[in-house]
Amino acid sequence: MKAGKLDRRITVQRQGPAADDGYTTQPGALEDYCTRWASWKPANGRETFENQGNEAKAGGTFWLRWDALTSAILPIDVVLFEGRSWDIKGVQEIGRREGVELIVVAGD
Repeated sequence: MKAGKLDRRITVQRQGPAADDGYTTQPGALEDYCTRWASWKPANGRETFENQGNEAKAGGTFWLRWDALTSAILPIDVVLFEGRSWDIKGVQEIGRREGVELIVVAGD
């Protein structure tokens, strides 16, 4: 993976520990997991029809270098990129410890 193509800065966030007050358990807030340089390729836009309304979905793919943190990214994590939140739909290893591919869709 060539360094020149890794020209976008992304932050991966993970849900923090749950808070238990003795009566209920509240999910933890999102916390920064790692910040890395990535390559970005937007996907073609699509529209989905939900309850007689249209909803536009933006998506794409990020490629990151493989390391101990990026290899542990989970589909339940969230990517922050250009002020927008992206839900991870798929995580794949590229080659043998060469990189990680994140397939994302806009979460907002």
